[in-house]
Amino acid sequence: MTVDVQRKSSIEFAGEIVRKVGDPSLLAVEATKTVRAGEIGRESGLFYVPKVLDFDRNKGVLELERLNGLETLLELAINKDARILELMNRAGRALAVIHEQLVLPDKIKYQLQPDWMAPDSSSGADKNVFIHGDFASVNVCLHEASGRLVILDWSAAPIVGRNPTFGSRYFDILWFVACVFRGAPGMRFLNWDAEGMADVFLRGYVRPGSQNISDGIRNYLPKICRLQRQKIWFLASRKPLLRATAYLCSRMFLYARFCRFLRNYNL
Repeated sequence: MTVDVQRKSSIEFAGEIVRKVGDPSLLAVEATKTVRAGEIGRESGLFYVPKVLDFDRNKGVLELERLNGLETLLELAINKDARILELMNRAGRALAVIHEQLVLPDKIKYQLQPDWMAPDSSSGADKNVFIHGDFASVNVCLHEASGRLVILDWSAAPIVGRNPTFGSRYFDILWFVACVFRGAPGMRFLNWDAEGMADVFLRGYVRPGSQNISDGIRNYLPKICRLQRQKIWFLASRKPLLRATAYLCSRMFLYARFCRFLRNYNL
């Protein structure tokens, strides 16, 4: 099965292999991040990353291990799985370790656009770090057979250009929280416990003795809110009128909850 993701790029699932075809420079970054993240996952015991099986720069082909039996955290939340809060907490702990330990070569230290970066003078919890870039509830999964948390797709989100590897930690943190709020299925948005899931994720990220991130979240919030609005309008524009109207009503309701939750949030 082949899924087109963008022009001149594709993903093919062949047996035990996930084969990505695309821009060699972007795939090289993804391969390097994937290998290093896999090492961090094994050393910490907090998560697993599918292995890089082969990378052909000349052909622009990256082959990754394919894991069967994965369920995304979004799917588990929609199905009201009893383990979802514990898994959200594990996801927060995993992201904290990634931000602490992920270091990449200078040649692939690609920054987010300037207004998404922390000032160079920042320190502690506000300093720039190497990031996942698309840390979303659809890229964090449970492998049912092993019980492992699995983190996929180490290329940055398309909306920020696919190649950034370095920037404010709050991009990853708030991107995940935004995806949790945005993930409510259909008309179930009224009883979607996004606040509860986001809270345990954030508490997982902040370990005892670590610096408080509440002020950093509020300072970064206008940036992620702007990005959320852009994404909502973009997705609505691709739907028929009636469906677009219903989609906008539900997503903007959740968007307002998202902004209110984080403005008032304290750890």
